[in-house]
Amino acid sequence: MLTSNSKDKERSLSFLCCWYLGRRRVAMLLLLSLAFVVFVLGSYTINKESSNSPNIHQSIETIEFGSNQTPLSRDLSSLYSSTRRSGVDIIHPPPPPPSLPSHHPCDSFSFPPPPPPGLRRPGPRPCPVCYLSPEEALSHMPKLPFESPVLKNLTYIHEESPVKRQEEGQGGSEFGGYPSLEDRTNSFDIKESMTVHCGFVKGTKPGHQTGFDIDEDILPEMDQFHEVIVASAIFGKYDLIQEPVNISEMARKNIPFYMFVDEETHSYLKNTSSYTDDNKRVGLWRIIVVHNVPYTDARRNGKIPKLLLHRLFPNVKYSIWIDAKLQLVVDPYQILERFLWRTNSSLAMSRHYRRFDVFVEAEANKAARKYDNASIDYQVEFYKKEGLTPYTDAKLPITSDVPEGCTIIREHIPITNLFTCVWFNEVDRFTSRDQLSFAVARDKIREKVDWNINMFLDCERRNFVKQVYHRDVLMNMKPPRASSSKVLPEPLTLPRGKSVGGRATPGKKSPGQRGKRRHRKVSAGGKNMR
Repeated sequence: MLTSNSKDKERSLSFLCCWYLGRRRVAMLLLLSLAFVVFVLGSYTINKESSNSPNIHQSIETIEFGSNQTPLSRDLSSLYSSTRRSGVDIIHPPPPPPSLPSHHPCDSFSFPPPPPPGLRRPGPRPCPVCYLSPEEALSHMPKLPFESPVLKNLTYIHEESPVKRQEEGQGGSEFGGYPSLEDRTNSFDIKESMTVHCGFVKGTKPGHQTGFDIDEDILPEMDQFHEVIVASAIFGKYDLIQEPVNISEMARKNIPFYMFVDEETHSYLKNTSSYTDDNKRVGLWRIIVVHNVPYTDARRNGKIPKLLLHRLFPNVKYSIWIDAKLQLVVDPYQILERFLWRTNSSLAMSRHYRRFDVFVEAEANKAARKYDNASIDYQVEFYKKEGLTPYTDAKLPITSDVPEGCTIIREHIPITNLFTCVWFNEVDRFTSRDQLSFAVARDKIREKVDWNINMFLDCERRNFVKQVYHRDVLMNMKPPRASSSKVLPEPLTLPRGKSVGGRATPGKKSPGQRGKRRHRKVSAGGKNMR
């Protein structure tokens, strides 16, 4: 009996121990599970907060073919460089950490897949571009200018009686000052302060007794400060003025649109458009008449405002140049944000849609008779002696040596002003085909300083401008052909029962008769009447 009781007690004791230990184990498991849940939730919260506040690396990933500076380092480096230029060494306390930029709305944008080969249209076409609204785009304008590498102070040569020298490669004009080959070489030796040829060598200021003269009442307007301008030109009545569309009220109010014309085009405008000498406007375009143009070639005259816009408008921050054969169809603020501010660039142009090699471009110009072949060959041979080679992948990240130069988006700072000056000097010295000299001017500057040009896709350019024909092409176009099916006169209606060629012509059925059967009359008895 005692033995059975002791066994029962041992069983009950072991049961209590197991029950107690089991509870502790379950409790421990519950505690571990709770700790794991808290850890997961905490990690999720941290990741969510970090994803909501973008980092600098994400903003760097949006930079393509631009400067190596981020927008943040650009602002800070400009701040410190301005302090150093004051000539006083001052130790500043470290600035407070700036707030990180928010995610860009276009970060997730990607090109749609190309259409199937059977549905693809031939020829260049626009492609989708992600723009911000004009108001959002303006809010992205940098507070400080792009930091010009090395070059800080750029001035221009003034000479009332320029002399042409007899030397190899000597071309140019009196307007350009006939820079020598030594002057040309020095213009590519980038220093902190430089003085170069940049057109307008005569006269007191650009537009006044310089060979590209502008009415006195307009010159003060061109000296005014503007954050943004849009400019174009027509010389030799070569194009028709295209009115910009989709321009916001904010841009219409704050951005002036300037169109340079020569006297020949001016006379044509007065007879064919709403222009009058009182308003000096055609739509949004403010017309600026140029007198005493320096070249007989209208296209070469057009290169003056195209490449030397910073000389005509010395107090402008940003400019958009479009050839007159183009119609602007996107707001200027949206264009600047997409191709300059978003990529942290100081100059942007589209690459040619088909050609990216200077030698191929030269042959295409000769085939199309864009310029006399001897002058093109001379220019290309001169560049070959200097070391110009065909484009290869070794030039990456440079994606092309040939621009589609009908649009130029730029910030007016010393390095971009120097680039367009030396580019103009090449156009002045050799042919007016600026696609042939672009790569030489760019590469010689890049040999000295870390600077690049945002060469975006040509289909993106075609998204914000619409291309039309030159005026002479439009004037010579044949009117659309009429339809090949001639409208024949209605035939004479013959009397019912008459015959044509011996055949009876039944009269036309009335609309109510068509589709109905004709029945004979049947008597009430159901027999046919004979």
